[in-house]
Amino acid sequence: MREGRSVDTTMGFTPLEGLVMSKRSGSVDPGLLLWLQTSADLTAERIKEALNHESGLLGLSGTSGDTRDLVRASARGDGEAAFALDVFALSVRRGIASVATSLDRIDALVFTGEIGEDQPEVREAVCSGLGVLGITGGLTEENPTHGDGAVASPSGAAVPVLVIPTGETRQVAEETRAALKWTG
Repeated sequence: MREGRSVDTTMGFTPLEGLVMSKRSGSVDPGLLLWLQTSADLTAERIKEALNHESGLLGLSGTSGDTRDLVRASARGDGEAAFALDVFALSVRRGIASVATSLDRIDALVFTGEIGEDQPEVREAVCSGLGVLGITGGLTEENPTHGDGAVASPSGAAVPVLVIPTGETRQVAEETRAALKWTG
């Protein structure tokens, strides 16, 4: 974001480009798609289904696309879950580094949603690999579930790491009021 406006995103023409997601693959080598059609004899429809619904964290772990499940499974020694989380953290770090090139500086890194509100292990894995951008690990494990959020980075961090609850309900209400021009 620059001056309150989005200037870059990890997604492309579709949400398939960019980060590894719950069930979506994230970016793949276009050569893979050709190989799947010619060597594995898969139809375009079958490849589309696999990339959108059977890949990502689910495909990598073989069990779940939910980072909460994968963190628990990894803690129990599930190697596939740990691998899926490692791939995800690398994917997020690459995405952050990529969009950072569209900015003059990084004022803060903000986590929100499931990972922001409930996954300190994933936040740590992402941040501990971003030293080149001035973002470091050593985050607090605080998980704010209400209010304005929290600073998770160590005091004096060059780039603060923030954990902000989504506030989706409040945002929908504000936009609805604006659309209806209700000042109530």
